[in-house]
Amino acid sequence: MASIRKHLLEGHQCRDAWVALSKLVQDAHQRKDCLERASILAPDDEELQIAYLEARLAVDPADMFAQQRLNEIRTMRLLSDVKTPYFHESPKPRLIGDILISIGAITEAELNEVLTEQRRGSLLVSDRRIGQLLLRRGMITPAKLAKALIIQQQERSRARTAPQVLGEYLVEKGYITAAQLEAVLAEQIRLDHQGKRYSLGQLLVRMHLMSKEAVEKAAREYEQLFWQQFNAR
Repeated sequence: MASIRKHLLEGHQCRDAWVALSKLVQDAHQRKDCLERASILAPDDEELQIAYLEARLAVDPADMFAQQRLNEIRTMRLLSDVKTPYFHESPKPRLIGDILISIGAITEAELNEVLTEQRRGSLLVSDRRIGQLLLRRGMITPAKLAKALIIQQQERSRARTAPQVLGEYLVEKGYITAAQLEAVLAEQIRLDHQGKRYSLGQLLVRMHLMSKEAVEKAAREYEQLFWQQFNAR
């Protein structure tokens, strides 16, 4: 422990050192802090993310955000092993950042700059999504982000990827058009940027695109389709 402590105090940004230290300390808060520092240095390390989230929950079992994030990671792991007509390894839909570059909303240099900021941020900060970081910096507008999300949805549909979110399902099933979804997403992103939280369903009703009953019916269908991928009920 003394060697690791000396190494870190000298200013070395070493993920492995923080992970090793987390296994040596006895205090739960110290272990959480060590794993948080390590996870910031390696944001793509899924095992490290899980360890950090579990350590966070050990300190605060009521931390709902940490529990939700942990459930998301575990669900995506399960999805990665599912082979059905809805899931194919290729072609893969592009990431939002790549789509924004392709439509001229940002440059590759700007994307790399924001990706660096994303890697430096805490795993449990809710606005680490690329789109939100770009909005916060004033580099794109809500309309541009909505357009990129629609393009991504269309690419997922062409790749026969199962709908990832309710909005994609609504378009695929003909409840609304892609243009209508784009308008709703732009409004949702604009309001979210102002600190006003509205769900997709709430905005669809508010903008008179669907009735409350139709939204609830579609949401039940989407949930059932999602869990059918695992033969679950």
